[in-house]
Amino acid sequence: MNTREPRLAGIGAAITVTLVSVASIPAPARAQDTPLAQVLPDLILRDIVLDSAPIVFSTGTLVHTAHFSPIEANDPNNPAVAVVQAFNSQMATQFATFPLGSSTGGFTYVFDETLGTFRRSSNNFGPSFAERAQTIGRRKLSVGFNYQRTSYDTFEGETLDDGSIKFYLRHNDCCSGSATAPLQFVPNGTRLNPPFEGDLVEAALTLNATTHTVAMFANYGVSDWWDVGVAVPFMRVNLDASVQARFLRLVTGAPANAPITPQQRRDALNTHTFEIDNPNATRIVRHDGHAAGLADIVLRTKYHFLRSQGGGVAAAVDLRLPTGDESNLLGTGGVQAKFLLIMSNERGPFSPHVNIGYTAASGEVAGSFLGLTSAAIPDEINYSGGATFVAGPRLTLNGDIVGRTLRGAGRLKVVSKNFEYNEPTPFFTGVPGPGECGSFVGLTCKTTSLDEFDPRRGNLTLLLGSAGAKFNPIGNLLITGSILFPLTQAGLRSRVTTVVGVDYAF
Repeated sequence: MNTREPRLAGIGAAITVTLVSVASIPAPARAQDTPLAQVLPDLILRDIVLDSAPIVFSTGTLVHTAHFSPIEANDPNNPAVAVVQAFNSQMATQFATFPLGSSTGGFTYVFDETLGTFRRSSNNFGPSFAERAQTIGRRKLSVGFNYQRTSYDTFEGETLDDGSIKFYLRHNDCCSGSATAPLQFVPNGTRLNPPFEGDLVEAALTLNATTHTVAMFANYGVSDWWDVGVAVPFMRVNLDASVQARFLRLVTGAPANAPITPQQRRDALNTHTFEIDNPNATRIVRHDGHAAGLADIVLRTKYHFLRSQGGGVAAAVDLRLPTGDESNLLGTGGVQAKFLLIMSNERGPFSPHVNIGYTAASGEVAGSFLGLTSAAIPDEINYSGGATFVAGPRLTLNGDIVGRTLRGAGRLKVVSKNFEYNEPTPFFTGVPGPGECGSFVGLTCKTTSLDEFDPRRGNLTLLLGSAGAKFNPIGNLLITGSILFPLTQAGLRSRVTTVVGVDYAF
């Protein structure tokens, strides 16, 4: 028996225990004052404020400074809230659960009883984003790291960085009144009475989002059938978000033939404006920041229970721990357990493989506001398939399709929405109507159609393709390089994710 085996086993066990112990100590994230999971709700629903002079009525003074802010008004029923909440929940979930590379070592061994030593069980270095059934071998250890960069450019098929994604802020329900009662600063359940509540603010989003992830891996062979491993990722998340806000004057842009004086027209325009005396002014609000720190640690184990020539069937479990700061998009904030069935084979230089699994999750997505219940971290159906090709003694090429179906995560679809408002006519006396669209003399019910995201129930399926290579320059050292690219328009997408890594076997 090789005398190095006990020493290697001891070293392997010590390194594995040390990695797990160190990785289990939460590292504080470094970020700006506003947590990254809160940036979009604050930017769109809080920070777009008016710059209006107070309007004096006999019953009091109406100040419009923040009358389009659902957060400032504590208005969770404002329709814009559901759209922003769904958008933010999907972004937070997909940031924290983006696939990591496989932690299985590129070298696999078996103990040859006739020779009394280990020998390579395959010339194939394995896939990059899927698993093969083979284990690393008894008392063998592999360590390594991957670096991957992901820059997101579209969401549900809509471009993120050009302002084409628009949110429409409805006026807060601030007031009430009738033909026989003066204006009261008490909500009446509509956004039609008084008529100025029919104006909208269009918020055009520009978002640049990038993640950098360095994941350290260790994989140890407890026996020829059983591996244990750990993945310790560190992330840096960069967000640069801005909105350009402009008024859609559905009401306060009074008709040219309305019987009002120039001063009255000016007062009407100044009711909703970002700059006094410049009613057509727009406003740009921006938040940028970053967070960096430990992400969610993954503990892994695999058991090769059915062997065949060059492969067979194995079962694996990945346990993702909530060690990352979910408020800064570094983790999910919950526990995820993935159960995986792995099938692979070798046919000459080709080695096909298929993975099928299910991920059970607990916890809630970060980024809640206005006391609303956060979305639950979704369970996932996992599936992948592909093949590797031995291009030479030191080079393996690989390709995979990696799929995830996030159960109940929902979708957002751009639809044409109708917005109703009461438009004053030349017969309007200035006294608010009872609230229904067009129900009072001097008010005409109007409708405008605008395109906006609409939250839908259902599953979210994310499908990625990967292509890569593993090169063995010397000894037991492997250098890996891969790219990931989206195969559908769904969810948050990166045009290309680049991955490079190093793996060494002892």
